[in-house]
Amino acid sequence: MAKAETTDEGVARGSAEPSAVSMAVLGVEGALVCAALFVAVLGAQEGPGGGEPLAALAVVPLMLVLTLFAGGVLTAAYVVPAVRLAHWTARQLTGRTAWWWIPPACTLWVLPALAVPAWHLAGLGLYAVTLPPALAVHVTVVRARAGRPVQPCAAILSWGALAVGCVVIGGGAVVAVG
Repeated sequence: MAKAETTDEGVARGSAEPSAVSMAVLGVEGALVCAALFVAVLGAQEGPGGGEPLAALAVVPLMLVLTLFAGGVLTAAYVVPAVRLAHWTARQLTGRTAWWWIPPACTLWVLPALAVPAWHLAGLGLYAVTLPPALAVHVTVVRARAGRPVQPCAAILSWGALAVGCVVIGGGAVVAVG
């Protein structure tokens, strides 16, 4: 879908593939969840039913690996098909693709969860987690089709690392003060 572009030096540089962009955004979301878990465990107090709070930090790397695996599954089964459906529907109805077709297309995968009242929160969580990567994939595909440069995954991961650092440092400061 995305194509290579030429820089000022004449060197061809590959642009980001839509699935890679989705994985990068889902990875950043997962890392933010792990950072928040790290801060929460750091702030946990040793109580009568709990053990050492730092012992629970061993779970954070495992959760990050599990999050990356879930990101791959969500990309293949949810995000990319939703973006393709949105683009196809938009081209059939209006002749062009626009970002506002993405949220309704992402909603279709959540509709079965609305049939069971106990799954409403899980469906809303799934929708909230997958909408940002779907929008990022849409932007990547549209820009690549127009021949414009797309956001490389390195930039997404760099900004995500900055956000994770802010969460850990800010949360650690709040825990240390409180």
